[in-house]
Amino acid sequence: MRFEMRLAGSGGQGLVLAGIVLAEAGLMDGNFVVHSQNYGPEARGGNSVSEIIFSDEEIDYPRALGLDLLVALNQRSCSDNLPDMKAEGLVIVDSTPVKKVLWGKVLRTPLQREADHTFQDPRVVNMLALGVLTPFCPMVSEGSLVKALSGRMPSTSLDQSLKAYHAGVARGRELQTGAAFHEFEDAIEV
Repeated sequence: MRFEMRLAGSGGQGLVLAGIVLAEAGLMDGNFVVHSQNYGPEARGGNSVSEIIFSDEEIDYPRALGLDLLVALNQRSCSDNLPDMKAEGLVIVDSTPVKKVLWGKVLRTPLQREADHTFQDPRVVNMLALGVLTPFCPMVSEGSLVKALSGRMPSTSLDQSLKAYHAGVARGRELQTGAAFHEFEDAIEV
């Protein structure tokens, strides 16, 4: 089985780190894994893409052939990456900046808003996204992701990152158990 995913957003959102954590967790779970990253020349605000390919056999071509899962944190990233989706692929978007998604299977959740308001830390948006996608990625376990995350994060931010990750997993499970793929918005107290 080959499973391809892409995390796309803006520079500074920590998507490269999230991709590395996913790749390391995939290795811990016994998969073959390829991780690649692409980002604009801007330090913050430019495009940032982290691509992860998992397989139960050796990977002979290290680029995505068709995405099974796309996580997009802004409109441009969503629009730019939709052409690379498999017909049955799933798109998860940050519902505040991404308004238009011309795709069949879409889940929406306010990731940046939750990072800002619930955690008072915009930097944990990557951990929330990582958590939300966990139930939809059959190639990695939650335990391996926590272990990989714990090995990558500095001790000063590990606790907050783990809290955000677990909140994201809970949100992902809520989305997964929904009757159908539809817009999912929670009111967040400001």
